[in-house]
Amino acid sequence: MRLVLVALLALPSLVLVAPAAAQSEQPPDIMVITVQGTVTAGTTQFLRESIEQAEQQQLGALIVLIDTPGGLVDATLDIIQDMLNASVPIVTYVHPRGAIAASAGSFILLAGHVAAMAPGTTTGAAMPVTMQPGAEGQQQADEKTVTFLAGHMKNIAEERGRPTDPAERFITENLTLGATAAEQEGVIEIIAADMSDLLQQLDGRTVSVQQEEMTLRTHGATLVETQMTAGQRIINFISNPQIAFLLFMLGIYGIFFGLNMPGTIVPETIGAVALILALFGLGMFDVNALGIVLIVIAVILFVAEAFTPTFGFLATGGAVALVAGALLLPVEPLLPQEWYRHFLITVLGMAAVTVGFFALVVTKVVAARGKPSTYENVGMRGYEGEVMDDLDPVGMVRIRGEWWKARSSSNTPIPRQSRIRVTGQEGMVLIVQQQQPERSGDASTQTDSEQ
Repeated sequence: MRLVLVALLALPSLVLVAPAAAQSEQPPDIMVITVQGTVTAGTTQFLRESIEQAEQQQLGALIVLIDTPGGLVDATLDIIQDMLNASVPIVTYVHPRGAIAASAGSFILLAGHVAAMAPGTTTGAAMPVTMQPGAEGQQQADEKTVTFLAGHMKNIAEERGRPTDPAERFITENLTLGATAAEQEGVIEIIAADMSDLLQQLDGRTVSVQQEEMTLRTHGATLVETQMTAGQRIINFISNPQIAFLLFMLGIYGIFFGLNMPGTIVPETIGAVALILALFGLGMFDVNALGIVLIVIAVILFVAEAFTPTFGFLATGGAVALVAGALLLPVEPLLPQEWYRHFLITVLGMAAVTVGFFALVVTKVVAARGKPSTYENVGMRGYEGEVMDDLDPVGMVRIRGEWWKARSSSNTPIPRQSRIRVTGQEGMVLIVQQQQPERSGDASTQTDSEQ
């Protein structure tokens, strides 16, 4: 009887303690990442690794802040696949005010378990486009591409329990919605002024994750902001078609100048590294083979102009081929119109600089051809210079700022940086002998500064 009385007296205390313990339990942390700028392969890797980290650490949710005008198709499709197969709740949030989730960004927004937008933000405008050289400019992509992406957008909306009609119109009609209209159309569930407001509205909401119901606990949760790693930033940088194009051109010109500048490895080394990075970047998005061919033809025409001046004819043809090839290069229907505008400016700038450079080269070559040869009558005999590569017995020397192939007159090695004097000439090969250091009082000799 005494034990029963003690139990009855203790029961109210247990009832009060249990809710207090439940309320004091700290909710799991929430990871926050940002998808900003052009969506590239680096964005895909960043989001994929963030999802894996959130799953491994059993975080309460992953919030993806979106502010992007669009991006690469393959990268976007990979992101959607990772999000649809995630075992952690993903909240997509167009933030801050004034941000957009256009084109590829609208795909990412719809793929979240919960979609939210801040006031003053915009989503949609996902009609696929292509870039055409000439007056046509940017045009709608072919019907096959439009149909596929519209169907895929509908499937994403259906998977997340959202209306398919506005999702399809994002693609077919370039539908654009603000936050209020998007909520009314059922594209998003929440309009949140800031992160605190978003967490408050998320708390207690139930979402279906991998066919299991999960209740979000966001009140008082700790936000863990995650940034791109150095490797992800590099991939994000070089997988941008605009950067890949610039690296490709830098690589080709670096190798070209390196092969025409004996004795130094700087241009060809820089060119080789740039070309490797460019090929790596080009492999991360869809490219048009014709675009690559036209760019290579352009470079060949520029080189031909440098060696066989045609007074600008080949250089002009190269400029036209370069612009056409560059505009045909990226086959990416989800890149925004603004990106294509910047890309066009980059291409035209590169073409102008290249034509200007080769025009300068042609001018110098023509001017040089009009002058009599310095060595036409007296040759190189008597001029002094410096050995740039060991003469053993043949190597390179520098005389009057020019590089010449030379041979030791005695067939004995002459070490690098030695002073030499030309004693004869066999075609374009100079015959030289090593000079001994001058002693005070010796008569001055003809030096490499003489004209």
